[in-house]
Amino acid sequence: MKWLLAFLLGLVLLPGGQTGDGRLLLTEIYYATPGEDTQQEWVEIDNVGTAVFPLANVTLTDEEQAGGPEGAVQFPSHAVIAPGEVVIVAQTAVGFRALFGFDPGYEMVDSDTAVPDMLPHPARATGPLVLNNDGDELILLAADGQLLDAVSYGDSTALLNPPIPGVFPGQSIARIPARCDTNTAADWQPQTIPTPGQIHTDGVCAEAIPSPTQAADTLPPIGAIQGSGSVSPRFNEVVTLRGVLTGIYEDRNTAGVTYYTLFVQDVPGQEDGDPATSDGIAVFLGQERPSAQIGDQVRISGRVMEFFGLTEIDDDGLRITVEASGLPLPEPVVMAPPADNGAQAAYFEPLEGMRGAFAGEARVVGATFSGCSFAAVDSTVIDRPVVRQQFTDPIGQIVPILHTSDVDCGHFPHVKSGDQVAGLAGPLIYHFDQFKLVQQETGSLVVTAVTYPPLPSPPSLAENQISIALYNMENHFDAHDDTGSAEEPKPTPAEIARKEAKIAGQISQFLACPTLVGVQEVENEALLLSLAQALAAPCGFVYDVTHRESADIRGIDVALLSDPRQVTVQNATLRQTCTPLDTGIVDKTTACPAGQQPLFSRPPLAVEIMVGGRPFTIFINHFKSKRGGEVETAPQRLAQAHFLNEQVTALLAADTQARVVVMGDFNDYELSPALLAMTGDGRLTNALSTIPLPERYSFVFSGAAQLIDGILLSPALAANLTHATIQHLNADYPDVLAADTAVPYQATDHDLPLIILNLEEGVSMPTPLADDSTTVSALEAPGNSWSWVIGVVLAVAAGGTAVWFIRRRA
Repeated sequence: MKWLLAFLLGLVLLPGGQTGDGRLLLTEIYYATPGEDTQQEWVEIDNVGTAVFPLANVTLTDEEQAGGPEGAVQFPSHAVIAPGEVVIVAQTAVGFRALFGFDPGYEMVDSDTAVPDMLPHPARATGPLVLNNDGDELILLAADGQLLDAVSYGDSTALLNPPIPGVFPGQSIARIPARCDTNTAADWQPQTIPTPGQIHTDGVCAEAIPSPTQAADTLPPIGAIQGSGSVSPRFNEVVTLRGVLTGIYEDRNTAGVTYYTLFVQDVPGQEDGDPATSDGIAVFLGQERPSAQIGDQVRISGRVMEFFGLTEIDDDGLRITVEASGLPLPEPVVMAPPADNGAQAAYFEPLEGMRGAFAGEARVVGATFSGCSFAAVDSTVIDRPVVRQQFTDPIGQIVPILHTSDVDCGHFPHVKSGDQVAGLAGPLIYHFDQFKLVQQETGSLVVTAVTYPPLPSPPSLAENQISIALYNMENHFDAHDDTGSAEEPKPTPAEIARKEAKIAGQISQFLACPTLVGVQEVENEALLLSLAQALAAPCGFVYDVTHRESADIRGIDVALLSDPRQVTVQNATLRQTCTPLDTGIVDKTTACPAGQQPLFSRPPLAVEIMVGGRPFTIFINHFKSKRGGEVETAPQRLAQAHFLNEQVTALLAADTQARVVVMGDFNDYELSPALLAMTGDGRLTNALSTIPLPERYSFVFSGAAQLIDGILLSPALAANLTHATIQHLNADYPDVLAADTAVPYQATDHDLPLIILNLEEGVSMPTPLADDSTTVSALEAPGNSWSWVIGVVLAVAAGGTAVWFIRRRA
């Protein structure tokens, strides 16, 4: 290979890079610095020979042709390197010393008179020697112009093809072992922690990586790369494999950047035959749209990496060659995952990247989400819905189904819970802590839709009773851009009108205009005032709105709607506190002690009210979400629960008969540590726990139905609970129905908890009720009770309250 490099560079080759018995090799290169490259770059050179090597006029350059515009420097006349000695050439001694604590042997830019300077070599190159982070070459030339060593990395194939893969800022590339020289990228490995001055002598020399022009038909099966564990035995190594392209996944993140992943599986007949190893693998392309097609036979060279549990070939230095097209795809593995979560992970690990399929029809347990996905179980699974009360509950039989693109859902079916789907098949990916199937074709899917269930009606209130409901409005925003962030929803006036009308319809028809409504995920007070006006006609009164602006970075707040005919609001405050946890929250209303940060991005709204002459204290909550990891965020929710406990304890200490309601979206399971912290000692009782388990859920995440909302009552109120229900109008239905004002479903992603309390003292707790609500009509014939909502939409869209507010803000 080095003879070829010499020819390409127009140089004379000195065999082995030797002068006498001296031999020089580039052994470590630090080009992707954490700071300023012109201050911190360095190169390590080792004399791996047995004799002193004179360095005078030896040249370092990234310029392939003499006289070009890149850079070149030469060693000064007195420089030598002894056998086994390592020399560091840095951009600046000051920059190198700041990172590593000692001086380099030489510096290219004078920053310290005690360190010898390299000399410019304008005859070779006219510019400064600064390496390109995306890809470049580095060439070591003897004083007489002979080639000693040369490499290329990143996106440069000028000298090595494939090149040495690029690294992240702060990492280096190192020759490992230092005396191996196959003149290919196989000699080099990334170093997470650079080691200037320390060569790597352990290990054996890697086999040379063949160039694309070399014949290399003997390639390892994918199973040898995947291995039998969760981490590849070839991790961080450059490998070459061959397989059939079985799938593509297009995935756009919250910042609007789209990434692509391919799935490749062994050509049928070339598998390793080991059931403990997967025959498929993911290939990450970064932002490059794939040109290869499903059914292509591809040859892939790239580095094996682990991405949050998914073994994949990385895009840095990736090379894909299409060798043939139109190959039949491997037969999918018929999936039968166990319910136990640990057993399910062990079951899917040997199938990662391979094609999977259900044996026949699958039953939907999580409706189609706007991100082009739903969740399903085998039709033989009996227990549905799959209710998850705590983290350890078995949900392994659920398989989330992703569309091949979450940017364009195309003809991906919009299914609701209970529907059946036949024809599901595609590669398996490990994605956000779950194994999921990436469906490639939608034309072959057959959906058998179940009949919509009857619409529920709320229980009727008797004299001296009040009702309390929860309503998470799921990103109810106005049209004004307050943050400049892509994550802030920016609905149109028509979309705002539709959402308001559907929310108003659900509150009035299915919650019967409750006495109190705890609200989460609303942007501002004006939206609630508009909603109160929309509810005036069907409810017969205008709700009072109690709202305070929170510190939430996205701008979503909590609030209380109250019936002014029965409720008098006396005081309302946000209850913030501080914590030693690293929450990252900035709340300008709170000054925390040193080493502490605000605990809540959405502090509890404490509202003191009078109802029928009786004092109540209501806490409206929206706990920390699981964004950032379920386990990682749990301590913050637990701390929030403990804070609420302190508030309730103080109230009960002053009055054991205090009427306290702690309600909201707690973003955690019914039996999670956070909820148990509030309900475990008898101070508070979750009124929704009286609902039969199959109906006891308010949210469905990846097919697991769970009660993450709660209405917690102090002992005096728990004794007067007469009814609790959850109106299942949203969580089981596809997001597409949110835009359909002709149906009442999917106004939000949470179902609607509702309880009834007696105001009379000492009424005993009833036996938990089954869902015995009467029905009003089916979806196919919704009747006149929903038709007023359409009128509200038309009225608001034509210039009603919501549109007026938007114009006022503009």
